[in-house]
Amino acid sequence: MKVARIVAVLLTVVALWLASRLELSSDLTTLFPRTPAAEALARVTRAFGGGDVALVLVRGDDPASVERAAEAVAAELRACASVAGAITSAPAPVALDPTEAWRFAGPVARERLARAVTEDGMRARLRETRALLLAPGAADVSDAIARDPLRLAMIPWQGRIEVAAGVRGAAGDPGGAFVSADGRARLVVVEPRGRAFDAGEAARFTDEAEAALERVTERAEGVSLELTGGHVVARQTEALVRSDLVKSGALSAVLASVVFALTFRRVRALVAVLPPLAIGTLWTTALAALVFPRLSAVATGFAAVVIGVGVDTGVHVYGRLLRARREGLSPGAAAEVARRETWRPTLGAALAAGGAFGCLALSDVEGMRQLGVLCAAGEVLTALAILVVVPEVGAMLERGAPPGLPSVSFILALTRTRGRSAVALAAVALVLAVAVWLGPPRVEHGVAALDARTLPALATYDAIYATFGGARGQLVVVSADRDPARARARADAVAEAAERLAEQGTIAGFDALASLAPSPELQRARLAERDELDLPSRRGMLSRALVDEGFALEELAPALDAFAHPKGDPVDVLAPPDVALTWLRRRHLAEEGGETLAVTYVRVAPVPGADEATRAVLRAADPGAVITGFAELERGLSATLSRDLPRVLAGALGIVVLVLGASLRRPSRVLLAVAVLAVEIALVLVLSRLLSVRWHVYDALVLPVLLGITLDEVLFLLEAAERTSIDRAVTEQAPLGTATALTTAAGFGALVVCRFGGLVDVGKVGALGSTAGVLVAFVVIPAAYRLTKRGAAPSR
Repeated sequence: MKVARIVAVLLTVVALWLASRLELSSDLTTLFPRTPAAEALARVTRAFGGGDVALVLVRGDDPASVERAAEAVAAELRACASVAGAITSAPAPVALDPTEAWRFAGPVARERLARAVTEDGMRARLRETRALLLAPGAADVSDAIARDPLRLAMIPWQGRIEVAAGVRGAAGDPGGAFVSADGRARLVVVEPRGRAFDAGEAARFTDEAEAALERVTERAEGVSLELTGGHVVARQTEALVRSDLVKSGALSAVLASVVFALTFRRVRALVAVLPPLAIGTLWTTALAALVFPRLSAVATGFAAVVIGVGVDTGVHVYGRLLRARREGLSPGAAAEVARRETWRPTLGAALAAGGAFGCLALSDVEGMRQLGVLCAAGEVLTALAILVVVPEVGAMLERGAPPGLPSVSFILALTRTRGRSAVALAAVALVLAVAVWLGPPRVEHGVAALDARTLPALATYDAIYATFGGARGQLVVVSADRDPARARARADAVAEAAERLAEQGTIAGFDALASLAPSPELQRARLAERDELDLPSRRGMLSRALVDEGFALEELAPALDAFAHPKGDPVDVLAPPDVALTWLRRRHLAEEGGETLAVTYVRVAPVPGADEATRAVLRAADPGAVITGFAELERGLSATLSRDLPRVLAGALGIVVLVLGASLRRPSRVLLAVAVLAVEIALVLVLSRLLSVRWHVYDALVLPVLLGITLDEVLFLLEAAERTSIDRAVTEQAPLGTATALTTAAGFGALVVCRFGGLVDVGKVGALGSTAGVLVAFVVIPAAYRLTKRGAAPSR
């Protein structure tokens, strides 16, 4: 044992250093299944560093005050070291020759341009131009009219400039401010430096930006400022995950300690069990830091589960030590007996529970794999630490008279007679029948991610969408290619198709690179289509229309010259280092895995059949593209559950049967134990229906794990029943079994304080399973023994 103590001390010292290096992930892609759509979305999320520019929502009752505050916010943010740029309006293109309008015109806009250069089209637009010149403020547009009296350069931009999934510039015009129709809300688009998934860079930007907004708030009255974006969401997510880890772990320790102290009626007993429990949890945390670069949101539940389930070993070891003291052994001898007689069954139970948890490594969801590996390791590590420490410390604490066993007469009364046993088993059969009649619970196939209730930044996004008409439910079309030019060209084809869909009303809108920065290849094709119209031959037609509509030709010579000599050289808009457009590149272009990702965001209209029609058209535009988004993840999670659940269930059941066979050695006892576990699962399903517990992929996958977690109550009771009467076995094991079940339930139940919904639901299912397991074990096993005449049941 001396060597074991030295090894434990060395491991603990190393674990302290490793645990301090644990990094928590704000990347929710670890909750995605391994499907092509999910992997594509994960690539987009990683490559674009959290996916988006930052946005500041400026709101107030006075439009003028809102405008001044938006400009002040942009100025303050531009002065921040962590900000590369901030704009309050859509970037306006350079003053274009009217014949260059075709560069930025999608298919619908090109049709409008073609109509605009017919004789009827020219006259109609010139009449509109004349009305515009007679309106107040006409001096501001007179120079532009001189170059382009037909206003051809305006046609490509009408209603097409979108950022952040639906937010548009005013009236969709180039250079239009991001402002709501009533002027009481504006947006500031911010380009942060660094990547959102770098915790330091996300924190630096968020802190500096929030400080800048506070300075503006102090000067601007009647205006509210709200910050959101990838960096902000990442910062808030990491804080939430860290908070969940600390709160659930602390609550689990408190609840498990209360159960332990009440079971043995000894508060000082916690001195024996808490240090090794903390050591085992520390070792597990060090393993997490060593094996996983960043810990997933759902995997942070490992600490609470390891603490709650890990106390089980302490209960059995300390319980055996106290029983040895009651039998008259000295403290030292009692410690030796406790270790010698409990190490095999407790390690067997820990290996069974750990093996069941380890089956989660078969899942296609990375976060669940992490949770399974850490809980499996934690089960075994805490058991080892407790076996090393608890007997020694317990021997020092238990030098006086040991406490008696708690009364379990109410448990014995449930099956005291054969008649009561038959009623108990009939009730069990009824539970099974109800479970079959109700059928499996409806599993929600959505990603149990974060929402506006847990992250303020997501609430700000929702406010932006409500004000400006966007939505989070968008499709992401990923065109990936090793050739950057080809990736852009494929994304351009998707944008061309999306514009047609928008015109038809099949989609509500789209956000594409081609809207503001079409590739040179696309520009060349569009200009070729323009040249087929033969604009030089239409110069005379334009001259006659200008004269007939009352315009002075000498003032419009630039426009006539442009028709005579159309410009035709493509220009790469993204080539110059224009700060106003770097956000556009960040949103739509990235490098990942040796490929260029060109991304188009599409918002499907809420009409029947729109989703399928949209996908068909977009796939035809770029057959190699992957269409993803959270709707795709829901489909993927459904398929993942159908694959994962049988694998995890088969693995957990196989481990349980092996452990039971090795421990009990009698087929009849193994079958009885399996029956108990089956009834437990049925009871969990019934109770979850009655209590309206929400089911999704994460807690559905935890259900098979309950087979291994709740095995020790069954195993210890059956082993005790084999060496003594069933009454004595229940008297001996019921307090310990109840304690282990309640500490396990405490470990899972502590997860309900988490703000991440996936962990809350996992906690509910785990707590239900632990409680149901001990209840079923101490009813079914005694009843079965009495009815088979193996127990000492009275005849009455």
